[in-house]
Amino acid sequence: MGAEEFEGLKRADSQRDVFLCLVESGEPMSSQEIAEKLKITVNAVNIALFQLNKKNLVDRISRGSYKYKLGPLLLTLLREYFEE
Repeated sequence: MGAEEFEGLKRADSQRDVFLCLVESGEPMSSQEIAEKLKITVNAVNIALFQLNKKNLVDRISRGSYKYKLGPLLLTLLREYFEE
């Protein structure tokens, strides 16, 4: 897990939006809750969550409920901080 996963979010608007929604919430959210907050379809959210899960950026808590992973985000930020 490294910066390349986050770089990919720059090009994938729905993934980035879903990821940021989960980060801002700080709590696990369902696909429906994310869709309502972002005003996009549940299907678009599910596709984004599937891709984010593959990138190891979110965890599936239960059926349809996800939360973001702090570890990969923190690791990337710390690497960038210490490289400067």
